[in-house]
Amino acid sequence: MKINPISKLNAKIAISIAAAGAIISIAFVKSPEKEQAAFTSKKKVAPPIKQADVAYSQFSVSAAESSKLYYSSGSVISIPANAFVDKQGKPVEGKVDIQYREFHDPADFFVSGIPMSYDSAGTEYHFESAGMLEILAYHDGEPVFINPDKRIVVEMASQQQEDKYNIYRFDSLAGNWKFVYKDKASGKEPADLPVAPFASVLKKMPVTAALMKPEKQSELVKPALADNNNYQFDLALDLNEFPELSVYKNMKFEVKEGEKDFNKGYASVTWSDVSLEKSNTGSYLMTLSYATDSHTFEVNPVFDKAAYAAAFSTYTSLLGERRKQDALLKKKNDSLYAFTQSDRLNRNDLASGGLARITAMLQKEEFVRRVFVISGFGIWNSDCPASLPKGEQFAATYVDSTGKKLQFQALYLVERGRNAMFKMYSPARLYFNPAKRNIIWAVTSDNKLAVCLEDDFKALKEKNDSCTVKMQVIAKAIKTTDEVKEILDF
Repeated sequence: MKINPISKLNAKIAISIAAAGAIISIAFVKSPEKEQAAFTSKKKVAPPIKQADVAYSQFSVSAAESSKLYYSSGSVISIPANAFVDKQGKPVEGKVDIQYREFHDPADFFVSGIPMSYDSAGTEYHFESAGMLEILAYHDGEPVFINPDKRIVVEMASQQQEDKYNIYRFDSLAGNWKFVYKDKASGKEPADLPVAPFASVLKKMPVTAALMKPEKQSELVKPALADNNNYQFDLALDLNEFPELSVYKNMKFEVKEGEKDFNKGYASVTWSDVSLEKSNTGSYLMTLSYATDSHTFEVNPVFDKAAYAAAFSTYTSLLGERRKQDALLKKKNDSLYAFTQSDRLNRNDLASGGLARITAMLQKEEFVRRVFVISGFGIWNSDCPASLPKGEQFAATYVDSTGKKLQFQALYLVERGRNAMFKMYSPARLYFNPAKRNIIWAVTSDNKLAVCLEDDFKALKEKNDSCTVKMQVIAKAIKTTDEVKEILDF
């Protein structure tokens, strides 16, 4: 299902028919995603349990020389010579101290306090991550910056092997994520890979412009005029999963001409559910349901005369912007390719030093490399935006083992098998997919961790569209990330 189903708490549908060429009106209340966006217009890094935050690894390099740094996860950081400048843009000389850390699972994301949501066209998505990193650099205690003519390359070891991710950089001033380029996993290592040939394998896999393919953007839907001889649906829907449509206003869905699966009698029925999905032909499939009765037929997005001009203006503006982005990406590709080809000369030293330890780790588990081309210090992420879980929602009350009510400012939910953490800013309404293995947790007002693990979550019982969630409150002080991982079973 591609739109929010009718919820038990807050969704209403009204279907009415006008005249010939009727318009069926289906109205939804404000979605939970939009309500959350109101709470999170400005987001900052805020570790919820500061003493348990992910620790930095410390490195020291010579500013005048190229360096290779090896992180405990198996990641490799490549720093070219003369890569650092001070705040005046002057080259830095001498030693530079590097602080580096990585975040690989929801427990890491939680303790870091790094926002894991992404705003796009006024809609908030939640990141499903293939790995996140933070890299900082200092000279004599003062922050330094990356030379505009240089790039630092991080080849991050990741267990997320799909090619559905993008590279983002966190803008700490604006409090949001900026898309940088399309990510692509590379270099899955065979289990019997010996240490010595590892450098030659990497040498054959340089970071090339192919890794900076344009983000697979949604198609641009060219506006079409409505035909008043056909039935049209006026849907107030949350189009999170249809970004190609979410850019438009006052859009209707018109039944495809000659559609045999549509009956005008459907307009006289009050349906309990409506869903929309993309068809293989480029149009959309709309499904109307009530109890066991459902009907699916093809529709196309259209605009009446009053809305068409504004929609076409939006279309031409987006088309021009994409052409500019394509030209900018080509320029970046050319620069990146030149850099990485020169960097290949330094890759032979990967067969010595800390490589044996890293290779041993890679032999135990299947890793791929996520390549980050770092143009500025800070937080970088390989992520895929996703919507909040769908399926069930309840009015939730939270209590401890004694029955005492608990109050939270935010609730965290994880679906086992997905490397994502969904942060909900209205804990009184609990959204989840009952078909998944779920775990939730929160931080109490006195800074203690409260948890409802998978088995307890499955045992939740609802009554009159509400439920009481019994949480285990961890009494001891939590001081490390590993302690959080143990409690949350990561």
